[in-house]
Amino acid sequence: MDTIIKTEKSPNFECKSCDYICSKHSDYIKHTKTAKHAKMEIKYIQNTKQNDYFCECGKQYSYHSGLWKHKKTCDGVATKSPICEKNYIDNHEPTNNEIIEILKVQMVENQELRNFMMEQQKQMMEQMMEQQKQMIDLASKSSVTNTINSNSNCNNNNTFNLQVFLNEKCKDALNINEFVDSIKIQISDLENFAHVDYPDGISKIFVKNLNNVDTYLRPIHCSDLKREVLYIKNNNEWVKETDDKTLLKNAIKKIANKNIRQINEWVKEHPGCQDPRTKQNVKYNKIVMNSMSGGTVEEQQENMEQIVKNVTKAVVIDKYTVK
Repeated sequence: MDTIIKTEKSPNFECKSCDYICSKHSDYIKHTKTAKHAKMEIKYIQNTKQNDYFCECGKQYSYHSGLWKHKKTCDGVATKSPICEKNYIDNHEPTNNEIIEILKVQMVENQELRNFMMEQQKQMMEQMMEQQKQMIDLASKSSVTNTINSNSNCNNNNTFNLQVFLNEKCKDALNINEFVDSIKIQISDLENFAHVDYPDGISKIFVKNLNNVDTYLRPIHCSDLKREVLYIKNNNEWVKETDDKTLLKNAIKKIANKNIRQINEWVKEHPGCQDPRTKQNVKYNKIVMNSMSGGTVEEQQENMEQIVKNVTKAVVIDKYTVK
């Protein structure tokens, strides 16, 4: 908002929309050309029914459109007697040029958002490649069979046999990668992110698709909820998940990436979402922000751990039902 207050007692230039004050006119002009100022100016206009707008020369206006028209011919030199021109533009409607300027600012913001999303996807792909290398190393290690046999020998009185459950009843279960590849993210799944945060949104997609699969065909089971002991079907073998939950986290990231790819489809179905004056734009911004894994590494790790807990709770083996 190009709003300036400059008097002899207070020789400062103030931008009300950004809460910015400076003493030099040149600094103020630089400020008004920043992307941050343009963004804050639009929000200020949308949230303010009627305000007074001031020019460097001291003239006062009730609408931004009047100030904008005035500044095309103003040299910015203060006059001895500033005149209020409120009545001049009381009934003035925004011109096509003003609307075009607002749309230009929105286009810049959308481009910045697209760049941010592309960078996020790039980071996710790099992480996935690194984890795939780790998965290859895991495949070369001994399968879970020996571990299960050892546990069974120590629990002869336990009527539930984990080895029988996994290797016989669940022998036709999907591999974890096959399960993830089968997931089709729905528009309704994406729209849910307008109401929930990243951990809840991704957890619901993961758990919903697990529940759509028969218990014996699921690629993941939890035998001990307290210790988060997980067994995952990988490369046609049941393996005990590592403490850092590499296989599960890799699956979670792939699902999150699928969800992000649906954003472009949602935009095609809601073309008005890029207009900052619409409710669809508010919903669009919430969906985009809540679909991201986090703004910092610490936040990303916390969100991932929460999703792991949510999925683990959903796959606990009901030993009384399946034995």
